Amino acid sequence: MASSTKRRLAGAGIIAGLSALTLIANPAIGSAAITGAATVTADAGAGTITTSITGLNTTKPFVKCEGTVYSADATVLDSTTKVGQSFPVTGPTMVAGQVLTNASGVGTSAVFPDGEYQVRTKCKEEGDVDYQDPIAPVRVTVSSTTPGGGLDFGLDGLLELFSGFGS
Repeated sequence: MASSTKRRLAGAGIIAGLSALTLIANPAIGSAAITGAATVTADAGAGTITTSITGLNTTKPFVKCEGTVYSADATVLDSTTKVGQSFPVTGPTMVAGQVLTNASGVGTSAVFPDGEYQVRTKCKEEGDVDYQDPIAPVRVTVSSTTPGGGLDFGLDGLLELFSGFGS
């Protein structure tokens, strides 16, 4: 009888140990999951980046979402490769403290120098230590000038424009 109890306790200990090991190896098991879609775009001519989130769903009360910009060549997206400040992604249906269903919001960054960047859209629920990423990081090219041949009204352009008058 005593050996049967010992075997049962040993078996229960092994199962508990394996369950704990599984949670350490894969913390997503048993944790919350934020889902949704996002679009990240560089705003032509503005030098900014806009992130739009749609269909955002949480399983726990919502905390926040933000866009974070990283250098284009970064292989690890962390504070050492971050460029500038993160920008909030907000909307009327993205209410902190509530479980979200089909929420949406938009956020726009500060102005960045022309160049290529990686943008991570990340969100948190209550109890999250780390951010969750509803989409994979996106590469964008920022340009502070509008593409396409606009009119040049520098001094040379004005002189050329008025040179045709009075002839």
